[in-house]
Amino acid sequence: MTRVERRHRAPLAGHPRSAPAPWVLATASWLTTVDHKRIGILYGVTAFAFFLLGGLEALVIRLQLAAPGAHVVSAGTYNALFTMHGTTMVFLAIMPLNAAFFNYMVPLLIGARDVAFPRLNALSYWIFLVGGLFLNASFLAGTPPDVGWFGYANLTSKQFSPTQGVDFWLLSLLILGVSSMIAAINFIVTILNMHAPGMRLMRMPVFVWMTLVVQFLIVLAFPPITVGLIFLMFDRFFSTHFYDVAAGGDLHLWQHLFWIFGHPEVYILILPAFGIVSEVLPTFARKPLFGAPVVIYSGVLIGFFGFGVWSHHMFAAGMGPVADAAFSVATMLIAIPTGVKIFNWLATLWGGTIRATTALHFAVGLVGLFTIGGLSGIMHASPPVDLQQTDSYFVVAHLHYVLIGGSLFGLFAGAYYWWPKMTGRFLDERLGKLNFWILFAGFNTTFFPQHYLGAIGMPRRIYTYAEATGWTLWNAVSTVGAFGIAAGVLVFMVNAWRSLRAGAPAPADPWDGRTLEWRTSSPPPPHDFDTIPPILGRDTFWREKYGPRGVPPAPAHERIHLPAPSHWPVVVGLGMAVSAVGALTHGTIVLVGALVTVVGIFRFALEHHRTPAHAHQIGGLGLDHRKVAMWVFLGSECFLFGTLIATYLAYRGKSVVGPEPHEILNIPLTTISTFDLLMSSLLMVLALAAVERDDRRQARLWLFGTAFFGLIFLGFQAWEFTQFVGEGLTLQRNLFGSTFFVLTGFHGGHVTVGVVWLLSLWLLDLRGRLGATDAVKVEVAGLYWHFVDVVWIVIFTLVYLIP
Repeated sequence: MTRVERRHRAPLAGHPRSAPAPWVLATASWLTTVDHKRIGILYGVTAFAFFLLGGLEALVIRLQLAAPGAHVVSAGTYNALFTMHGTTMVFLAIMPLNAAFFNYMVPLLIGARDVAFPRLNALSYWIFLVGGLFLNASFLAGTPPDVGWFGYANLTSKQFSPTQGVDFWLLSLLILGVSSMIAAINFIVTILNMHAPGMRLMRMPVFVWMTLVVQFLIVLAFPPITVGLIFLMFDRFFSTHFYDVAAGGDLHLWQHLFWIFGHPEVYILILPAFGIVSEVLPTFARKPLFGAPVVIYSGVLIGFFGFGVWSHHMFAAGMGPVADAAFSVATMLIAIPTGVKIFNWLATLWGGTIRATTALHFAVGLVGLFTIGGLSGIMHASPPVDLQQTDSYFVVAHLHYVLIGGSLFGLFAGAYYWWPKMTGRFLDERLGKLNFWILFAGFNTTFFPQHYLGAIGMPRRIYTYAEATGWTLWNAVSTVGAFGIAAGVLVFMVNAWRSLRAGAPAPADPWDGRTLEWRTSSPPPPHDFDTIPPILGRDTFWREKYGPRGVPPAPAHERIHLPAPSHWPVVVGLGMAVSAVGALTHGTIVLVGALVTVVGIFRFALEHHRTPAHAHQIGGLGLDHRKVAMWVFLGSECFLFGTLIATYLAYRGKSVVGPEPHEILNIPLTTISTFDLLMSSLLMVLALAAVERDDRRQARLWLFGTAFFGLIFLGFQAWEFTQFVGEGLTLQRNLFGSTFFVLTGFHGGHVTVGVVWLLSLWLLDLRGRLGATDAVKVEVAGLYWHFVDVVWIVIFTLVYLIP
């Protein structure tokens, strides 16, 4: 047994471990940690702080509406409060609280010692922290965003929002999107490629499955909103015309891009809670989850159908009867897999040996409350009903029954369930049940009356109302309930504080659990498991404890690799923060921040060039993590460029002024540059072959040749842009200029990244640090380069060859 193993050897299941000391978050080890469990804790603590901030904003909103004609805050402040409340709760509270459980529990649940990319995992947290702090810095700057959390155009234009509030909002969401994308790729690779040998996909716990579906939703749903935010940024910073009706733009473009993301986002928020409930109920009913494969399939179907229902948010936008009918039917269909889960959970409880723990209370509370929210959601599948209820408090009630009655109650169930595993101490069950009942009563008191308020005509986003409306009583009741929710959260905070200070020590398996996280100590050692656990089927740990005799012995002990801590994720996050600040102040600061970010990325990438923490697979697909990650990333890039191209096609021919494309595009010149870029792909193939056979001279030649051909392409593109500007076509000229320059410019940016990547590999080869064992690095770069070339073929065909 190695020294690391002796130091971190886990006690036998069922025996308490010595009480852990309280965490000291201020130590340097927390700044440089790459341990997935510590990063999970960082996510949880940070997200809970933002949750409290969002809750305070909600309390001020409810105080303002408690009585007619109130003057607690001004109309402008009220607009800022509901904008920040919605944005904070969705992006800074619920999503990262889910991420806290993803980080801490997923490797334990699949029998892995870490995530696939530990340092990328750390980077995702620090970028998330930067985005959250930057958004809330708008309060300090005196210009918080005040356009609603969905930021409808053209309210977000410079004409109607001349302050920097919208700039804070869009830049912070772009930063948070980067964090979410990095984390999603990391978890997809971890789940697919690092589950313990024998844990086939259908043996994975339901929480892991819901995590996997959520990560694919993030990878595929975030590109459209990213493109929408990029368009908004260009409109505000560079005077383009994406959302300018006078120039031929269409305000529906923003709505489509936002809700193509926005409805999958609902399932990004709720599916992790479904996964938690699917773990909690079997444990405390002491029986397997009823129809577990069906629950898994229904979760996958929810994710799939989630991309086909976005326009039910737009029934009032005048899309026409055909579109309304199609999205109405799709909305009704998605209720089927959701309803299946409800019946599976109830069947799990039926006939079980129920232990009424706090975690079970919250799980059952989710089943009941989410059912109410789902029923009101089905109402909105009918366009006439939706038109009646759109922008009313009925929709506010529906949303909160889904996201509080669903997501938040699920998160509390997970907190009470996994708290002993994460801290080594129990939460107090009496305080926990008090927490549940206060929160349950406060929640229903707050939001159930809002169904009635909406039905009698109270609209959303109003900051005051007249006494004659008849809304006074139920607004007062709703405000009382909101403070009940606050009291319930306060009870949880007291319970958590008491647990951390002097809670009862928890053994490794305090609930007689069914899954692998209960097989190791509480809290787990840095390496999670001394030996990779045996997989006997679904609920493998339960089978190991209570199954037939003759359980196979644990695998032979293997070398434990603990990835080294790194400070470069913090540096990259700081660089992005400086760039964001510079975007609102001075261009020089942007360049300084970009320089820090680029240097940090290079040092981050080369920190463990020869000893990457992700080089070791223990199971799963058996593929290199980096190749799987690149394929996932390229899938996301397909949606990014697909959205850019679709926007170009939708706006083609709609320019009000300026030259037409056929009058200005230089097809012969672009044909030559296209041929140059395609030939670079051939050189990339030769470079990979040379590296694989360890022919360093040929490898250097073809790597440099590929990069050189890329530089030639960029030179052609720069010359073409210069010619266009000389002929009067600029970003600001018309819709064609806006869409053309953004589309081709973003492709050029991807080519630039590829050139820098190839030159970095070339320099590594010159220094003797790129051999046959590093061929996968060149292969991954080649996948990216070939993708960029294929995208250009599509752009060239649609923009240059089709009139």
